[in-house]
Amino acid sequence: MRLSGEEMRLATGGFWRGGTPEWITGIGTDTRSFRDGDAFLALRGPRFDGHRCALDVAAKASALIGDCAGAEHWRNIALPQLCVSDSLRALGDLAHAWRNKLVPGGVLAVSGSYGKTSVRTMLHQVFRALGRRVHATKGNLNNLIGVPLSLLDAPRDSELVIIECGISEQGEMARLAQIVAPDVVVLTGIAYAHGAGLGGLAAITREKARLLQALSGYGWCALGMGVRQRLLDAGVSLPRHAIVSETSDAVGWRLTANRLRLSWRAQMAELELPLPARHVAANMALVATVVLHWHLRQQISPPRLSQIAAALAAWQPPQGRMRVLEACGWSIIDDSYNANPASMQAALDTLAALSGYRVAILGDMAELGGEAHAWHAHLNLHDIDELILVGSHMRVLSTRHRNAHWFADVTAAAAFLADHRFPPESHILLKASRGVGLERLLPALTRQGVAGAV
Repeated sequence: MRLSGEEMRLATGGFWRGGTPEWITGIGTDTRSFRDGDAFLALRGPRFDGHRCALDVAAKASALIGDCAGAEHWRNIALPQLCVSDSLRALGDLAHAWRNKLVPGGVLAVSGSYGKTSVRTMLHQVFRALGRRVHATKGNLNNLIGVPLSLLDAPRDSELVIIECGISEQGEMARLAQIVAPDVVVLTGIAYAHGAGLGGLAAITREKARLLQALSGYGWCALGMGVRQRLLDAGVSLPRHAIVSETSDAVGWRLTANRLRLSWRAQMAELELPLPARHVAANMALVATVVLHWHLRQQISPPRLSQIAAALAAWQPPQGRMRVLEACGWSIIDDSYNANPASMQAALDTLAALSGYRVAILGDMAELGGEAHAWHAHLNLHDIDELILVGSHMRVLSTRHRNAHWFADVTAAAAFLADHRFPPESHILLKASRGVGLERLLPALTRQGVAGAV
């Protein structure tokens, strides 16, 4: 980023104390990873107050940004200080100001109840392989703090900026949409997730749709499998320029075992997937659709479908998201980063499609509200040979399977796995919400050995 002190004042509605800097070229909120020369923006929450940490970075900072009450702690710090009414809102306002300096048509927002991180990383992989100057969200920076920081880190000369947007409460998407002001929106899928904060499926759909409603007149969107119908069922009108996965405008796909065939107009391309995962195949087709249409709408000659397929074949899933590890003669599918009913069922279906002994290690799905018991009870466990269940909600499945083991927490499950043996060439799936910490079972499964990613 590169914003003048005056641009920052106008964007936030705040005022400078101790002088107005000519330019600010970066903003940081975490003292542990603070970069020399950035401005420090102090956030506050229920258990912390960043204003009290400013002294830790004062020697490296170019300026301080905080709310007026917190800035009273800075009276003895000789740095320019931008005082605002709400520092979190100011962070978003500053990110939006920088977003408006980026290339027209070049801001793409990715969201959905599942698959958004995979699709974001696939898009980044493909556009980079095609030689485009692309910036994308890193890690899990997809909330009201992470989205602004991701935008502020975008270089001015980026041809495309890919921002992942995640929500768990009503009202959050409206604010993210305001900050990002996307030119392109990709909705991967809509399902029941974060129901405790977002409400029922119709409410979730309408909240996700706020990102679509932020599109400008020339903006466009790409909708994953089933999204169009979800929107219509919730009474949401489709944007004028919408590419729907189930139509001929989108890249078609067919998965046979691990072999994915993509088709678009007169072109066809194939690639091998590590797993027969239909949801991963659908995401890859969605990514190919976005890449082709982005080039067309930018009036750039689109790449060959075979080029996109080659880039997708080189894609490595992020850690904890359908990542295959080989250890002890077993194939371990680490999908432990997060879970909701749709993604849990997709992972179970993928496991069921494999030949051999199939083990599902499942932990609780969080934030499902009053319907948590029903969502856990209704999971389809077809063709699973052994179940290891962790958490209070998962206990309901222990009576539905002939070979199930239930544990209250990960510690108890790890003790069991330390002495447990699965048959050679077993396929072992780990899937749970983030808070369960199911990834802590990996050392027990790999017997403290080295697991290699496929």
